[in-house]
Amino acid sequence: MLNLIKMPLMVLMPVVIGVLGQVLLKIGMVQIGKYSLMQKGIVLQYIKIIFNPYVFFGLAAYFVGTMFWLYLISRVPLNFAYPLLSLSYVFIAIISIFLFKEQVSVVNWVGIAVIMFGVILVTQGRG
Repeated sequence: MLNLIKMPLMVLMPVVIGVLGQVLLKIGMVQIGKYSLMQKGIVLQYIKIIFNPYVFFGLAAYFVGTMFWLYLISRVPLNFAYPLLSLSYVFIAIISIFLFKEQVSVVNWVGIAVIMFGVILVTQGRG
C-alpha cells in the first residue's frame, strides 16, 4: 500500500494528466473542425488528426497518465482507485467554462455534486 503522503498525489496524477489530455485533444479538434466517419479519405483525415500537435500531445498525455494509473492500481484496490477518476468531471467542467466558453447547466452541476459525494463516500469507506 502507498503511504498516506504519496497516495493523494498518485491518485491525482492520472486525473490531472487525463484532464490535460482531454483539453489538448479538444483544442486540436477545434483547430481541425468537424469530420465524418463516412467521408471519403478518412485515412488521410485521421493522419491529419493524429499529427495535429495538440492531438498528438493529448494522446501522449493519456499514455503518461496511464503509466501513473498502472502504478496506482498495482498498489491500491481498484474499487477504491477507479471512482476517484470521476474527479476529472469537476476539473473538465471548470476548464470548459473558462477555456472553451462552454455552458454548464445547473443540472450538470447537481450531477457533478452527486458524483463528488460518491467520491467522498468511497474514500471515507476505505478500510
